[in-house]
Amino acid sequence: MPRWNAQDKQVYRTEVIRRINAAMPLVIQEYASINWVEELKGYHTDHEYYPDYIHAPIHGVTDAYTNPQSCLAWDAAMDAIIPLSHNVSCQQLREKMAELIPEDTSVETVLELGAGTGDGALALARRFPQSTFRITDVSPYMLVISKHKFNKVGFSERALFEQVDARHTGYPDNSFALVTSSLLLHETPKEWIPKILKEMYRITKPGGWVLYADTYRGEYALNASFQEPWLDDFIHFNFEYEFAKAGFTELNYIRYAVGLWYMVGRKLET
Repeated sequence: MPRWNAQDKQVYRTEVIRRINAAMPLVIQEYASINWVEELKGYHTDHEYYPDYIHAPIHGVTDAYTNPQSCLAWDAAMDAIIPLSHNVSCQQLREKMAELIPEDTSVETVLELGAGTGDGALALARRFPQSTFRITDVSPYMLVISKHKFNKVGFSERALFEQVDARHTGYPDNSFALVTSSLLLHETPKEWIPKILKEMYRITKPGGWVLYADTYRGEYALNASFQEPWLDDFIHFNFEYEFAKAGFTELNYIRYAVGLWYMVGRKLET
């Protein structure tokens, strides 16, 4: 794709912000019923709890994932950025991702790492109605929003929402039939990526699946318009190699739309 110049990037940023601002009244209305004090009980909200990276200016917003206002705006931001950047909707991104796991697969337990507002898990929950879910993130505000979404569609009894560090989740070995994540690794320091992938492998059941989605590969990375602190390191990672090094096999790297990609693989039966 053509490389954007500084003016192109400024026009893009301006349009993203305009769309976010236009969407926020409906967002605020949607989440007005949440009792935040009650829902945040049991989660860490203290600054010192979070890993250091979370305080970096991701997308140019310091402490974005520990700031409730930024978390509330997350879906509005994605609904602006994904169509403008990738020519698909957020729903299409999630549905296509879920479709990469064959529908006749036995996926009884699913873990989503860095779940954000839970749209990836929701797409999988619709595709696999017998599955149960662990929805995890370091941000308690993202978890509260995810829970609200699961409640709204009647899936709350199928899911637990847990504040978890993706590097060391604390789950037992071989716990989940499917471990999934998206848009996580480009927002983490490079030394984390092998640790997260190794942890994903450890907690996947033998014969289970790994499913991942992200952006910023190849020429598309040159058009990054918002601050991504670890982008230079991320674009030099060979993810086919990194997933294989972690132990996953039958890996399939799939390009989707403009600048989006998926990785799907398995953990061998022992």
